[in-house]
Amino acid sequence: MPHPLEDLNTLRTLIRQVYEGHEKRILPAGQNTQAAVLIPLFLKEKKIHVLFTKRTETVRTHKGQIAFPGGARDAEDNDLQYTALRETEEEIGIPGNTVEILAETSPMVTPTQFHVTPFIGIVPYPFDWKINPYETESIIEIPMSHLLDERHHRKGFRMWQDRTYEIHYFDYQEHTVWGVTGFIVYEFLEKLRPHL
Repeated sequence: MPHPLEDLNTLRTLIRQVYEGHEKRILPAGQNTQAAVLIPLFLKEKKIHVLFTKRTETVRTHKGQIAFPGGARDAEDNDLQYTALRETEEEIGIPGNTVEILAETSPMVTPTQFHVTPFIGIVPYPFDWKINPYETESIIEIPMSHLLDERHHRKGFRMWQDRTYEIHYFDYQEHTVWGVTGFIVYEFLEKLRPHL
């Protein structure tokens, strides 16, 4: 059987098995803004990659950070999966009907009061990205094997409004994935690591 980091079908099966019956964190949204992101996976040069965006300095929140496509839920969104797909299309031009959603992971609340639900999905590749220049500065493609390599991962702590948060950093070339995106990456990788 091909290795999951080198074959989409194997990875697809693995993710579905791992997340089937997955007990999600119970985290009521409360007064926090509901939001959703997509963890986009694709095969490039016989390696599974994870797609990230670099946010512009003109967006309202998390300026200049490395992030997953996603954003706040609109009143007319049917559900949070729809939010993740709509935002992905708005930010990088991938139509929602071309994304294969594999799983929904546990939600988390950011220090900036967003209640974020991540969805794991396979996106088409190659694809002619259509970047929204207001929201997205560039697209960053990171091999999943690189993210799994502990040499590129470090942990730290940050204070925010009198609270201490555990932060996960993933370094790739001149980029650093951290914040809520780093935490989502960490949880996703640790869920899969025992099976790789």
